[in-house]
Amino acid sequence: MEEAVMEQALFKRSMRIVLLLSLIYAVAGNMFLYTAYFNSGIVKNSYIICALMVVAFSVPIVKWFRNRHWYFPIFIFLFWIPFSVLLAYVLSQVLPLSRNDTDFGLMLVYFLILNVMIMLLSIALGMLINAGWLLRERYKRAKKQN
Repeated sequence: MEEAVMEQALFKRSMRIVLLLSLIYAVAGNMFLYTAYFNSGIVKNSYIICALMVVAFSVPIVKWFRNRHWYFPIFIFLFWIPFSVLLAYVLSQVLPLSRNDTDFGLMLVYFLILNVMIMLLSIALGMLINAGWLLRERYKRAKKQN
């Protein structure tokens, strides 16, 4: 009985973290797009910024998903999509854009592709690091038993 309560608490904690990270990553991705729209230096250095974002997004995944719910980071991407779309809509209503919709449309497609790649790579990297640590721990335990 007590283990079921602990499992339920761990499940709720993991889901809250997934939702929080999805929202944070959606905010970061939209900020990346809108800062690039107003600053061409961001576009020129977009690959370096993407690499830094992948590493930064992987760190919480590595830190918070070393438990029974190691597979939960997959859900970050699923929740990131609606958060990102909703936030993009809100930002399009709040922030002024130029009258040239073609420029923004092309930039939107480019940064959407970059943001999807960032999300998938950071989730994969975080889960790969956690899998590597899990295998290392199991190897150490097996070696101690022998």
